Amino acid sequence: MEITREILWNIDTFTDVAMYVLAIAAPGSFAYGVWRRVRVWRRGLPLKPAPAVAPDGPGAGSAPPTIADGEPLLDDVPLAPGVPRVTNPLLRVIRHVFAQQRIGRIPWAWLSHASIFYGFIVLFIGTVIVGLEHYGIFGLFGISWTGRFYTFTSFWLDVFGLAFLAGVGIALARRVGLTPQVKPSSKLIDAAILWLFLLIGVTGFVVEGLRIAYDGPPFEQGVSVVGWGRAKAFAAGGLAGDAVRPWHLASWWTHMVLVMAFIAAIPYTKLLHFVVAPFYIALTPEHRSGRLKPVSLEEVEETGRVGLAEVTDFTWQQLVSYDACTHCRRCESACPAFATGKPLSPMRVILDIAEHGEHQGSLHGDVISAETLWSCTTCGACVHNCPVLIDQMGTIVEMRRHLVGEGQVVGSSQSALRTIASRGNPWGLPPEERADWAQGLDVPTVDENPAPDVLLWVGCAGSYDRRNQQVTRALAKVLKAAGVNYSILGKKERCTGDPARRIGDEFTFLEQATANVETLSQVPFKRIVTQCAHCYNTLKNEYPDYGGNFQVTHHTEFLQELIAAGKVPPAAANGSGDAQPAAGPVVFHDPCYLSRHNDGAEPVRDVLKSTASGGLPIVEPERAGCNTFCCGAGGGRMFMEEQIDQRVNVARWEQLKATGAKTVAVGCPFCMTMLDDASKADSDSGVAVKDIAELVAAHLPTT
Repeated sequence: MEITREILWNIDTFTDVAMYVLAIAAPGSFAYGVWRRVRVWRRGLPLKPAPAVAPDGPGAGSAPPTIADGEPLLDDVPLAPGVPRVTNPLLRVIRHVFAQQRIGRIPWAWLSHASIFYGFIVLFIGTVIVGLEHYGIFGLFGISWTGRFYTFTSFWLDVFGLAFLAGVGIALARRVGLTPQVKPSSKLIDAAILWLFLLIGVTGFVVEGLRIAYDGPPFEQGVSVVGWGRAKAFAAGGLAGDAVRPWHLASWWTHMVLVMAFIAAIPYTKLLHFVVAPFYIALTPEHRSGRLKPVSLEEVEETGRVGLAEVTDFTWQQLVSYDACTHCRRCESACPAFATGKPLSPMRVILDIAEHGEHQGSLHGDVISAETLWSCTTCGACVHNCPVLIDQMGTIVEMRRHLVGEGQVVGSSQSALRTIASRGNPWGLPPEERADWAQGLDVPTVDENPAPDVLLWVGCAGSYDRRNQQVTRALAKVLKAAGVNYSILGKKERCTGDPARRIGDEFTFLEQATANVETLSQVPFKRIVTQCAHCYNTLKNEYPDYGGNFQVTHHTEFLQELIAAGKVPPAAANGSGDAQPAAGPVVFHDPCYLSRHNDGAEPVRDVLKSTASGGLPIVEPERAGCNTFCCGAGGGRMFMEEQIDQRVNVARWEQLKATGAKTVAVGCPFCMTMLDDASKADSDSGVAVKDIAELVAAHLPTT
């Protein structure tokens, strides 16, 4: 007996014709739906290279290489320890489409999605093979769907068909909360898609089982393993011989209609990401989320437009990205604003823009409220967790730019913007007082030490905020004990512009950045060290767009270097007296702008483990490292009012306190302010908040 099977067995002429009619109608519906989305994408702006300013002078240089939409090709900067960035489109598709790297952060989700994904691909290939055999195309190449080719194909089609059903089953279980990870979208249409998949898979095996039940040859037992099992079950129920035919035909009809409905529905549901996501991922080099897209002043003067207001303000690449959304809710579940009851869902923002794509008029107001946009802390959790590389945070900031341009600035942040522009800091204090924190410490300015190895960038909080002044003093003591040749700018330093840029005031940011680059370019230092994660991010990732190409190091990394080099004296039993040694265990709150936007989670943990800080025992919160939970201060929200029952810092404080730690260590003045406030409101907790520099300084020998 020849090892093969008859294609379209038991299919009458009417059914055969109906199949061809549906085979034209379903792809026609698919093509029309895709054409509608392409029409939306074409409403977007063409891609333009980002503006780059590169003044001459010490410390300055040319801007980094850019691609069409202005994102840097950061080949040399890792996404995470040991994980390099990928600018090659093919490698990027392998990583994010086939390996599904980001989906893998949630094991059950990865297992479900990978089973459905690979099951679908293999079943599609099998359908193509059957079609090629039916029309005799294989015969043109001397290939026949018989023998080993048939047995190999049929066996793996059954295996991957079973995997497909298993993946759908896991997805349905996740939907009702039977797995510990985040539940996906609860929309009925999304649930309907899973049930459609389930019915397609089940009816496919039913059709196969009924065919084998009719007169299946013995070799099918070891070939179509699932179908053979179904055939035995049908036979046991008395369904065999000619009695199989009507049931087989009905099942075949059901399976065919379901498959055609699936094809037709793709462009009108979240299934569109099947088509768009691989295309967008291939199109989009991975970029550091801490770098926002610059604004072209020439374009603003030409168009009179700042930020994003209507669909036609977006680039076509942005509009493509929104159609790549998988509705997985990973961005929403990671968002601190959403977790604390604010009206922001990053996924909903993206979907609202996509759904408005065919309409005219502003997105602001009825489509996306200002309150939604102002809720964002720019922590980047949405971008970090998105499996298809959508930049939700960048979209929100660009929409904020429009609000600022229209004079719609929320609450006290307007005062912060004014004082940054007028006095160079959001506190509104005189520049002459910037170095008052250093009284009695013999800290040199660049006027006194004009050629330092290290320029200590203090930042506004470290200069003016009383609690953060203590951190700056502690860091200065460590630098002195280590014999570091350093200077500060003093009154020449001004805000990097980070709060202004994240709020959406690009022009105030540009003023600060231009002035700072000019000042820094006149000082022949080797590198900048700063204890502010926001200053660190801005100086490192955003100033190169304006000619400021400097080596920038966060103080946690610099402390790690000093300790590793033996330059920090070993811990003393009595400490320095000015800062008290911390009680253990200690939990480190990872700043978003250090650990997520800049992959800086490891150095600080090395410092905590070192003898220079007393070798403190470390405990970890559930949200740590690049998966950290925001303190609530980013995106200019430190200067915005917040309802007591929605405070992000309180939510984070509870997470940290739940570890049983006696000390919360921080590495950013923004985090210090927010968590110190939360600790004061919870004064009975017995948990202290200390910066890493304070923990090291507390163990310096008394002098």
